[in-house]
Amino acid sequence: MRPAARSALVARQRRWADAAGLHVDAAGFLRTIDANLRVPLSAAARRGFERGSELTPRAKAPPRMQSVCSSAALVANVFDYWLGRDTRPLVAALGLPPQAAALAFEVPFATGLAGDPPLADVVLELETGGIVAVESKLGEWLPKRPRNKSGLKAKYFPPGRCVWAEQGLSRCQALADDLQSGRERFKHLHAAQLLKQALGLAVSAGAPAKLMYLHYEWRSVAGQVHAEEIARFAERTAGELDFGARTYQALFAALAAAPAVDADYLGYLRDRYFEARRPA
Repeated sequence: MRPAARSALVARQRRWADAAGLHVDAAGFLRTIDANLRVPLSAAARRGFERGSELTPRAKAPPRMQSVCSSAALVANVFDYWLGRDTRPLVAALGLPPQAAALAFEVPFATGLAGDPPLADVVLELETGGIVAVESKLGEWLPKRPRNKSGLKAKYFPPGRCVWAEQGLSRCQALADDLQSGRERFKHLHAAQLLKQALGLAVSAGAPAKLMYLHYEWRSVAGQVHAEEIARFAERTAGELDFGARTYQALFAALAAAPAVDADYLGYLRDRYFEARRPA
């Protein structure tokens, strides 16, 4: 992150921790993962997160989910509540027709290429058919992405093949080619990651799939650029990729306006993530 933006985001989370009587160390980590969550992970959520690296202790740092600025903790705090509940308010808050949905975390979608498949942060299997794969961001989008790095490994461009075009995603293929050649650059949006998700969904979703980019809005110059880049990505992939974007702020506002959503759940989210603040 840019230093000012990182400092503002960390300071906001430190204020929440201080108010809750929780200790945050100098690096921005809480003492336990559970301290970073409204309630401990459900068994189903834990099984999902164990597929990734968020719960794994690192050689010189705690698990990533212990960070007060953890995007995975945000996902758990927002979505784990809905396991075993009527999901219609959640689905509607995501801007979709309200309906029941089964939720899963850190779901892999194989691309048919070597190496680890991309993981969708959250997947909703809709009762009417089809799935929604959610790519979630808290503050990861704030830093400028490195120049001269597409974010796509050589395996996505095997000789004599166009892996996106083979799946009917010719516009995604053109964008991937432009990223790889340097003709296109996104300063804040991780477009390559979204393209990997799109490929995985096309190869192995097994049902009509929507890719949703759910991000925490941070009003700033970077935020304006980020919004413009989301629109550009949508335009470049229009007509073949079912892509949508939504902010966590819009999601929370819709949940707060819905009937019968638990007040403690909403209060935790409001206090931690959605209290009024000054722009960075």
